[in-house]
Amino acid sequence: MDFLKELLPIIFMCVVIPALGILTTFIVTFIQKKKEELQDKIDNELLKKYTGMLMDTIATCVVATNQTYVNALKKQGKFDSEAQKEAFRLTYDAVMNILSEEAIHYLTVFYGDLNITVTELIEKEVAEAYNRKDDEDNAAA
Repeated sequence: MDFLKELLPIIFMCVVIPALGILTTFIVTFIQKKKEELQDKIDNELLKKYTGMLMDTIATCVVATNQTYVNALKKQGKFDSEAQKEAFRLTYDAVMNILSEEAIHYLTVFYGDLNITVTELIEKEVAEAYNRKDDEDNAAA
């Protein structure tokens, strides 16, 4: 029995204490990995939310500019390059005014230069809207 009393502290010091160190390292690594996964998930959800918001805002603003500015000038035959620049500026300003500061922050973090991104997306939306109109006109003919 005395032998067992002497052996238990030695076993504890040689096996249990090092095992606790290894276990602690494992737990810390596991927690860090889960934290990173959760942060990635949150970032992806925010990115998806704000990218969707950006796309919807641009589409809405392009349609609004067409209805309130472009179509009237086209009917008058006055939709020249200066009017195109003004239509872009009106659309761009509307998009940037609608986006919240938080959305602008996250989109800037993801895309970098948000001005370039918004410009490219507006141009893409205008081209797609023009192609849809051509398709509708061809289908009606």
